[in-house]
Amino acid sequence: MVGELDSKFGGSEPREVRRTLTDHFWCDLLVAIADGIKNFSDALDRIPEYATDAILMSRKAERRIPLLDALVSLAVRMAWKPIRKMVDTTGIEELQRTCWILAVLICPAPEDHAAVRDGALFPLAKEGLLETSKERLEQVFPTDWVRRLREDLGGV
Repeated sequence: MVGELDSKFGGSEPREVRRTLTDHFWCDLLVAIADGIKNFSDALDRIPEYATDAILMSRKAERRIPLLDALVSLAVRMAWKPIRKMVDTTGIEELQRTCWILAVLICPAPEDHAAVRDGALFPLAKEGLLETSKERLEQVFPTDWVRRLREDLGGV
């Protein structure tokens, strides 16, 4: 991937382009992907409502026999349940969590990078960091920074 970036944008100074990309670009990328996954997941939860509305509007537009909203809604939810399980087997939440963790680990200064702090560290902490993970954070990051993070999260 870096080679492709070099060939397309590196010009005569690919090292300079790479240096620019290390200035919080990759951690921004991972946080943005994690946020996109969240939006995608939220949209998945709205599919039954969307499908119900689409069916009802279609039937009305084509002057078909009207169906009770509750009946259509129930049928859609019943059909959606196994389909949603298939989507869940891909592990959307796990992929999002992986992006958060990678963003924190590759960020050169997460304590100074609002996108990583707010978009990765806080969601991970709110998920309920295990005590072992908290101890590891304290080993890797400055003690004062971890203390401030915990305070920002309400003592997590």
